[in-house]
Formats: sequence, structure tokens, C-alpha cells
Amino acid sequence: MRRRPTWSELPPAVRAAVEERLGATVRSASSHDGGYSPGLASTLTTTGGPVFVKAVPVSEEFSARVYRQEVERSRLLPDGVPAPRARWVLDVPADDVPADDVPADDGRASGSDGAWVVVAFDAVAGRAPATPLVGPELDAVAGLARRIGGVEVAPGVLPELADELPHTCTAALSDARPQGLDTYDPWFVEHLDDLAAREEHAADAARGRALVHGDLRADNALLVGPEHYLHAVAVDWPYVSRGAAFFDLVAMLPAVQAEGGPTPEDVLARHPLPAGTDDDAVTAVLVALTGYFVAMSLEPDPPGIPHVRAFQRAQGEAGLAWLRRRLGT
Repeated sequence: MRRRPTWSELPPAVRAAVEERLGATVRSASSHDGGYSPGLASTLTTTGGPVFVKAVPVSEEFSARVYRQEVERSRLLPDGVPAPRARWVLDVPADDVPADDVPADDGRASGSDGAWVVVAFDAVAGRAPATPLVGPELDAVAGLARRIGGVEVAPGVLPELADELPHTCTAALSDARPQGLDTYDPWFVEHLDDLAAREEHAADAARGRALVHGDLRADNALLVGPEHYLHAVAVDWPYVSRGAAFFDLVAMLPAVQAEGGPTPEDVLARHPLPAGTDDDAVTAVLVALTGYFVAMSLEPDPPGIPHVRAFQRAQGEAGLAWLRRRLGT
């Protein structure tokens, strides 16, 4: 398993700034090492109660932007959504983090000098699902996806999924034929033009009035309650939007299979898509998602999270297999 920087490994100036913002002293910290960003993700036990905190150097531009976006969008969630409450964003200026406060660089975010961004949320008294996601734990996460998709959102409150969904990656693969594409199923390469034509409808297919988490997987869910009454809470909401009610359940299924769980068809037999879901719309969205995973897997490793490309490849392969079955080829 990957390892994030821990609370004790943050620059002392950053720890001091967090405690000042909390108005409390940190007694202990528990690191959550899953996920795909390079920063701290820890539940802090403090004199004022537990709090979940994420922190990353501003030099990690993508993660810093996503952390800020998560707080901004989480504050727009409708009441009653199974999500932790966003508390605050804290900027720690570079001038407050002298170079001698920074631990020796070991390739993780704790070794970065300069400004930091810290975000805080209510702590959830839950546990991460096991891998592979199966049985009651899978039922709980799939049920969470259906519950989120059952929340209706008024226009203008959140961004539209149709505007944010990557829906040109398959077409770009068809045009560029990048190095490494031939390591995928030959069927995909042979049918890229046909699949790109289906992808053209993905944005429209993603439209809807439902709440969409946008990145729901096992590592973005926490399980709460006893085994006989297990339910799940969704965390990490930077991509929340308004769109098709089926999206979160469909989008999580390649990851479920990629990590050793059941096939999408097996999951959907227990947790059907919402009534009235259009099969062609699902296929168009699946093509867009699969094209995205394949395209991203062929890119160089991003700084701080080299393991993400392998996971994207595994999801791309699971998506391709599902597409072949859906299209009967």
C-alpha cells in the first residue's frame, strides 16, 4: 500500500498553523493511506474533538487546486447527503515555512518547501472498505451510489456533469494512435472509430437532474454501522456536479472489477440502474470513461502519485471488457 506523509512529518510551522486554526492541540493522528493524491490525509484527535485534515504543498498544483475545489463544492451539497461537513481552507504562506522546518525529502509531499494549503472536514467514525469490494461492503457502496443518484439538484447550484465529463479521449486516441495503445485489446484499437462515434453522445447522455459525486470508488467511501446494518458515507467531493442519476454506479464498476471484485453485470443484477435509464446513454458514457482511462494510462507518471497510471490501466481494461460484452462483439 502507498504511504502518505504523516502529521509528525509535516513542517512544524504547518502543524502550528493548523492547531492555531483549530483552536486546539493535536493529541494523535491516524493516517489514511489510500487514494490518489500525494498529501497528508489524517484524522486528528484533538483537545477539541476529532477532525479530518488534508494538506499539501502549493507546489503540488493539481492536488492543491482539487483540495480547494473540494471545500468549495462540498459547501453546496444539499442537506441530508451522506457526506462529511466541510469546515475550512487554510493557507500557510511560504514565509511561515522556513527551509530548516522541512524534513529531508524522501519523495513524498512532506519534503516540499514553500507554501501549503490545508483543508478540514468533520471526521467520520467509519472504516475503509476491504479490497476486493465484495459482499455486504459492496452492497453498501453500491447502495450509496444509488442514494446519491436519487437526490435531485436544482439547475445552477452545481456545475453540470455534461460540461466536465471527459468526452473526447476515445476520438483523440483514434486520431493519434499513441505509443502503447497496441498493448490493449486489439478489439479496442480496431473499433476506435466506431467507439468515438458513440462517444460523441456522451455529454448529452450525462445530462440529468441528479446529484453526482463524480469520483465514487471504494477508496472514496467509508463504512458505518454493524455488519447487519452496514451503510456507507461518501468522502472526497471535488468533482460533485449535476447530471445523470446512473453515473456514479456505472463509473465505479470498472474499479470494482479491476480490484478483484465482481463484473459490472453481476453488481447490476443486485443493484439495477434507475428505472428508465437509457442503454445507449450508459454505453456512450462508458465509452467516454474507458477512453479516458486508456488515454491517461499512456501518459507519464504524475509527480507524487506514480501508482495511479497502473490503476487507470486496470480500469481501462475492465471498461473495455464490459464494452465488448455490452456491444456483443
